Amino acid sequence: MKLKHLLTGIIMAAAFTVSSALTVFAAPAKGRFEEVTSQTISGWAYDSDEPDQALNVHIVIKKETTGEEVLNERLSAGEFRKNLLDDRKGNGNHGFTLNVDWASFGDGVYVIEGSVDGRAFSNTRTYTNGTPEAVMEPDAASSTVPQLQSLGIFKTTGYCPCKSCSGSWGRHTSTGAVATARHTIAVDPSVVPYGSKIMINGTVYTAEDKGGGVRGRHIDIFYDTHAESKHHGVQNTEVFLVRA
Repeated sequence: MKLKHLLTGIIMAAAFTVSSALTVFAAPAKGRFEEVTSQTISGWAYDSDEPDQALNVHIVIKKETTGEEVLNERLSAGEFRKNLLDDRKGNGNHGFTLNVDWASFGDGVYVIEGSVDGRAFSNTRTYTNGTPEAVMEPDAASSTVPQLQSLGIFKTTGYCPCKSCSGSWGRHTSTGAVATARHTIAVDPSVVPYGSKIMINGTVYTAEDKGGGVRGRHIDIFYDTHAESKHHGVQNTEVFLVRA
């Protein structure tokens, strides 16, 4: 009888341990923005533990300069996307599209944040509403708006001073400048010369560095932390050369 009770106790303990392990290692829900246009914001959200469940996502849009919240919306990610099905994300019904009236917010640069089940999307996006000239601040000395020249669409990524991103260089750059967030970018000097002022999503950066993997129409934006650089992800963005 004692042996029977002992075996029962062992089995129950093992079952509890397995159950706890499954709870601990349950894959969290994930979400990502795919495209931001003049009319819509689209993306997807997916939970591998509930592969056919349409999840609710939370989208917040804020004005970059002030942090003012201009939109706070919750919606279901239940649209079919063939690319999600091909990527083995359940039945593929995990996309969402949010219609946005950007004109009602006024000219400016807006930050778009998303989350699912309280977990932030893997990428934060920005959108420039109005012409780039309309959202730029006048030059303090001349009180005139600098001239902008479109350089076309570039791939943009993020990097930081950690060893994974910069090796032993840290904040040191190939031009000798100290890398600073919201200021320094790494470029291919044959495409974007050092010292160039480049506007990306409403922020003006200076070309001060050259990354080992930065070739052609690719710009690497410097961030203070690795989390921020990873959060940037890979984006395809129109960039502008700022002329005084």
